[in-house]
Amino acid sequence: MPAPDRPPGSPLSVGVLITLARGPEAGGHVKCWERFAEAAAVAEPPRMDLTLYTIGAKDSIRSLAPHVRFQALRPTLGTDRIPLLEQGAGHTDLAPYHRRLARLLPRHDVLHATDTFTFGAMARHVARKRNLGLTASVHTDLPTFTKVYSREIMSRVTGAGWLGRRVLDDLDLPGRLGRNAHRKVTRFLAACDRVLVSKDADRVMAEAVRPPDRVSWLRRGIDTTRFHPAHRDRAALHRDLGVPTNRPLLLFVGRADDSKRLMTLAHAARRLIDAGHALHVLVVGEGNRRADVRALLGPDHATTPGALPQGALPRLYASADLFVFPSESEVSPNVVLEARACGLPVVLSARDGGARFVREDGRDGVLVSDPDPAAWAAVLAPLMADPAACRAMGARARAVVEETMPTWGDVLREDLLPVWRAAAREHGRA
Repeated sequence: MPAPDRPPGSPLSVGVLITLARGPEAGGHVKCWERFAEAAAVAEPPRMDLTLYTIGAKDSIRSLAPHVRFQALRPTLGTDRIPLLEQGAGHTDLAPYHRRLARLLPRHDVLHATDTFTFGAMARHVARKRNLGLTASVHTDLPTFTKVYSREIMSRVTGAGWLGRRVLDDLDLPGRLGRNAHRKVTRFLAACDRVLVSKDADRVMAEAVRPPDRVSWLRRGIDTTRFHPAHRDRAALHRDLGVPTNRPLLLFVGRADDSKRLMTLAHAARRLIDAGHALHVLVVGEGNRRADVRALLGPDHATTPGALPQGALPRLYASADLFVFPSESEVSPNVVLEARACGLPVVLSARDGGARFVREDGRDGVLVSDPDPAAWAAVLAPLMADPAACRAMGARARAVVEETMPTWGDVLREDLLPVWRAAAREHGRA
């Protein structure tokens, strides 16, 4: 670990706070920072000393390079200890203070929060106390997730009877908690030196509490070699997952729950099947809606293997026929970029942050404005009926990615590092 007092010329020391666990089931928030860490590890010369703090079952350090490491810390009040709080977004820490983290953070020049839970709160506390730079990036739509998951948790307690209707609908407690989450996020951003955002709505939110010159863009990178159409292998999908080879394959990758609106896809597929369309839906990801998808579509039309290793994803994307992602809560979904890089046509909600990756609706992707499954079925039917048009759309999507999207190293150098350096200078830590 770098010492608290480094000699002049030492790399900038940055601590990134992620109050989530790493692992196969981790979502895009964690995966995004894994890619940044990989890019930092191969930077020549090293531009920073980077520590990424996550939660883990035990305290541990995994070094990617002498100047880049993941440090896992046991949560003080982990949600995994509270069965009632089980939900699909991964476990976090709800404690107001983390003693070990408080001892580790002062060694850095800049602290970068990626959420408002325990680790993010500790970053704000230590930065203020020790005069460190404090930056933040918005990775999730916390108000929407709070509303969705609080409704899920409360419904398990109240049931579907009069009490559930009173709590969930009449009093709208999930909605109130979502609004409270929005206020919490804005208060946190107001305390930061600089804020990075990835969609217009978050920029508006951040600029309401910070001057515009303190708010900047955080793009997403893509490895166009790792994610490439050449990985197509439909026979391997049949061999490994039992996916049929003789019908259109609709792919979904993400949490299999209501935060991603997975059942919109499932009900649209059911409509198409009932209308005589041959198709198969492949849902990759853990979540409480996997069983509902299987029950609705049947084993002949749906495969739900749960989470799969990251190394398996390029082949899945390249081997499918359509990537269907009805979520409306994404900030900047990695899965959409990955699918497009693999030459897979994407069908997305026009209300989602991933919609900005589509350059021209109808040519390199399709945006659906109506959340009704019937509207999604109406969009999917002609696409499935014209494989050549789908392939052309996927090829155009790949070309747009090659032309416009940066690498993870580009984003690290151009988006993150300047913000961290500016925050360090402002606190005399350059």
